[in-house]
Amino acid sequence: MKEKAQQLLHSLREFRKLTHIHFSFNGYKRSEIIMLFIIHQENNKNEKEITISQLSSALKITSPSVTQVINVLEKDGVVKRVNDKDDGRIVRIALTEKGADLTKEILHKIEEKYTHLVQYLGDEKSDMFISLLHEVNDYFVNNKWDETN
Repeated sequence: MKEKAQQLLHSLREFRKLTHIHFSFNGYKRSEIIMLFIIHQENNKNEKEITISQLSSALKITSPSVTQVINVLEKDGVVKRVNDKDDGRIVRIALTEKGADLTKEILHKIEEKYTHLVQYLGDEKSDMFISLLHEVNDYFVNNKWDETN
């Protein structure tokens, strides 16, 4: 059993490396792409654009770290800072047209990649893989890491 656990751990590490290594697009880093996705998702859900502190909470990173990424994205013209309509002291972050187009393009590429994965695995293995991923997720959600386990 211990050997299987080590094999599983190794496989999960390798899988995680793959998703980190291959998660860049047109020169944008993984952190920048994730930031664009969160801005896109949150701004589509809410009437108001997202704030730096909301991004910080969503990503579980510090506000200065978020600001650094936003500065890069703003300089590239994919996001913009906008003043809150009700409270001018609050600065919100929105995608520009270029940013919205880029986000759509990246989402399309991701969907394309996973469509190819489904074709590669076939329906039966894809369904099995999805089911196993759900089970693994449920296991870790229900068995939080702490000193006792």
